[in-house]
Amino acid sequence: MSTLCRCWCIAVLIAAGGTRSVGQNTSDVPPSLAWDVSADARNAALGGLDVAPVRGDGWSMMLHPSAIDSTIDKNIYTSYLDFFAGIRAGAMAIPLHPSGRRASYVGVRFASYGDFEGSTAAGDPTGDFSGGDYAMQYGMSWTIDTLWVLGVSGFAGLRNLEQVNAGVVGLDVGLVRRSKNGYGAMGILISNLGIQKDFSGIMPEGRLPRNVQIGLTQSFPNAPFTFHLRLHRLETWNLAPEGTYDDLYDPLTGQVIPNETWVWGDQFFRHLSGGVTLNLGTHLRGYVGYNHQRQKTMVAAGRTGVNGLSLGIRGQFRNVDFNVARSVYHFAGSSTHLGLVLRLPNQARKTPPANA
Repeated sequence: MSTLCRCWCIAVLIAAGGTRSVGQNTSDVPPSLAWDVSADARNAALGGLDVAPVRGDGWSMMLHPSAIDSTIDKNIYTSYLDFFAGIRAGAMAIPLHPSGRRASYVGVRFASYGDFEGSTAAGDPTGDFSGGDYAMQYGMSWTIDTLWVLGVSGFAGLRNLEQVNAGVVGLDVGLVRRSKNGYGAMGILISNLGIQKDFSGIMPEGRLPRNVQIGLTQSFPNAPFTFHLRLHRLETWNLAPEGTYDDLYDPLTGQVIPNETWVWGDQFFRHLSGGVTLNLGTHLRGYVGYNHQRQKTMVAAGRTGVNGLSLGIRGQFRNVDFNVARSVYHFAGSSTHLGLVLRLPNQARKTPPANA
């Protein structure tokens, strides 16, 4: 076994070894749309972050430092997320040195949680206020032996709600191994290795919600589709709310109704998400994705709907590259994702590969 193969196995074992026992909390602070959820349309349409990109992906590099390499165009990549109840999020990044074996980028991310009506303890209005999370980021990647890409990115940010503030610092570490024929890739990503520090005496502080992910991407010669699979939240096994597997009781007879859910299988599939990229033409790609954890978490009694399903499209129109996606969270609402590439001078327009 080569040294690089051993490194890959060790990385996977470290990630698996970080798995907590069932029901154990792995974070001291709540997550953020700014650094926990991808605003990018392509990743949203695939059911979650593409952990194993076959080639460099400018939209993914903000959440996956191994997604940047010498194949990325030096343009400005922007993403925007229209969430629920006036919540918005977005990101902007630009590659700095996408050449040779080393590449880097700089970017910003934000999440705005809208306006709130303030009041005193007695209910007297004190005026409106807003809240949001903001972060700046810098990342680097190294191409090893032409097939391996190691990436590390660091971010620092601020969480604000009226006069309540907290600071955040963290690291993301990723590793991708691509196949020699260019049709497949494996990847591992450990996100949010950092802490939150309270500045006001009110905000929680401690570890950020870490996310360990493993992914696989596979396409085939002359096939118009590419498969993407992802195992996420591997730092903890139990993703189900408390009481999910409890027995039920008939309120009239008092009879116990056994819960026959296959617990291990349900837990495993909650970690699984995936999607398919469809090659619809020279400058057109379609995406279909599914996130089982989202489907199970957002299900309403008696109404399963299409929770967890996501759809997207990528195209080029003249000098504009765009991604648009729609993710279904609940039968009452969905999120809309938009991505645009702003071309810098002297950057030629390129046709996206079939598996991008």
